[in-house]
This record gives sequence, structure tokens and C-alpha cells, in this order.
Amino acid sequence: MTIDWENIREECAQTGKFIKIMKQGPIEFPIDFHESNMGLSKGAIRQYRDDRPTQSLHVHEFPDYFLAHVDTFNPEHHPIAHGITDTPGMAIGIVLGAIGIYFLAKTIKNLTSVPDESELL
Repeated sequence: MTIDWENIREECAQTGKFIKIMKQGPIEFPIDFHESNMGLSKGAIRQYRDDRPTQSLHVHEFPDYFLAHVDTFNPEHHPIAHGITDTPGMAIGIVLGAIGIYFLAKTIKNLTSVPDESELL
């Protein structure tokens, strides 16, 4: 089965939605696609990305279908921009987690069981 992946990219980019492509026979990807581990699997058996730095097509493969969407920034080229624009919830969670760890470490560092000399009367 021949799939027009460029047409899929354009439709995903215009609508901002995922497109489901049913599997019907062997599927060929263009030469600029590769298997990728970057991205949430969401139950997919494999993921593929093209090599474009922006407007990158990301395809999740499931047993009976593919699910495609466009990332504004390809995380393999622009990880920070991808985190901010394409996965803002995850980026915010990472930042808040890092801030929480910082304050927790600072609090633990200030907890001592033995006072230093400046705290003695």
C-alpha cells in the first residue's frame, strides 16, 4: 500500500490533529524516515520520525494502524523548543519537579542534628 506521507503531514499541520491510517499490506516510509525512541509510546509498537527540524511528521505504529501527527519542532533537532511548544505539560512538570527537588535538597541541607558553634549559647 502506498501512503502519501507528505499529504498526511500537510493535513496534520493544517488541522493540528492526529490522523489514523489503517494498515493494508506492506507499508513503505520515505527514505528520510527512521525508527525513533523519542516520544511517548502511547502503546505503540514502534515510532517513526522524518528528519525535518520543523513541521516534523511523527508516526506511531500499532498492530492494525498508524497514528500520525506533526510536531512543530523535531525533538531530535530542537529538544527545548519541542518541550515548550509540542509537549508543554511535560516541560512544565519537569521544571516544577526540578524546582521541588532544589528546595527539598536545600531544606535537607539545612537540617542538622548537631548544632554548629554559632548556634551554641
